[in-house]
Amino acid sequence: MEVRAHVEEFDRLLNTLLPTVVRDAATSEGGRLYRAVMSRVETPLLRQALELSAGNQLKAARLLGINRNTLRKRLRLLGLLPATRTNGHEVKTA
Repeated sequence: MEVRAHVEEFDRLLNTLLPTVVRDAATSEGGRLYRAVMSRVETPLLRQALELSAGNQLKAARLLGINRNTLRKRLRLLGLLPATRTNGHEVKTA
């Protein structure tokens, strides 16, 4: 399947499923509809960007058209950053 066909399929799926996701989130997220829906899209987008850039955050940020610090902040907020080590002690980044 060519890229255009994939994009059209994505648009079709989004238009078909988004109303249901929005309705469900609107009743369960208590005023956080935007954040709830966007995190469902943002998480796989960031994972894919990191995969395409072989885990290099600077390359992933450039691919996404955002600052590396913004990418790190989003990864932290979404729980996608692994724990880091400081002085031999594990520090949680999420």
